[in-house]
Amino acid sequence: MTHEEYKKASDRSKEEAQRIVFKEYFNYVYTIVFSRLRSCASREDIEECVGDVFADVYIHYDNSKAVGEDISGFIGTVARNKAADMYRKLTRKRFTFVSVDDEDVPEQEAPENTEADYEKKELRTSLMNCISLLGEPDSTIIMQKYFFMRSSQEIADKVSLTPEAVRMRCSRALKKLREKLTAMNISL
Repeated sequence: MTHEEYKKASDRSKEEAQRIVFKEYFNYVYTIVFSRLRSCASREDIEECVGDVFADVYIHYDNSKAVGEDISGFIGTVARNKAADMYRKLTRKRFTFVSVDDEDVPEQEAPENTEADYEKKELRTSLMNCISLLGEPDSTIIMQKYFFMRSSQEIADKVSLTPEAVRMRCSRALKKLREKLTAMNISL
């Protein structure tokens, strides 16, 4: 969506402009927030953060200060900042601070499987890159089904397809994904 399109929709009706932005950028925002919070947040926390992102976009977006054509940069920045804030908020609760002089402090040990952790991270990055190469709506279907554990009906509502079409596209996308991963010498 461009600044002009948003401005025209906003001039007609603020609610309509907000609905259009939400519909067009929901998956984008959800992916950004989920990738940052998946290790520490519940599904409800992630959905709350997504809602906060859109609330901030609606409150703080100013057409007169708009730079460039597309508003996705602004929305992405708000999503990253909100996800970082939520991450700090959630992880701050987990950590307790202990004095260095305290004798009861256990010694910090090095992680046991640093190499395995690195390989998992590289595999995850390669997998995400291959999924994004599938294009829309296949990448969204795969992400929603296997990362967010959504049903075919829920995915169908998001991508405006029937549940049967979602299942068919999913199986075809998995086949393409397997071929791409095999070409990269990755087997799952």
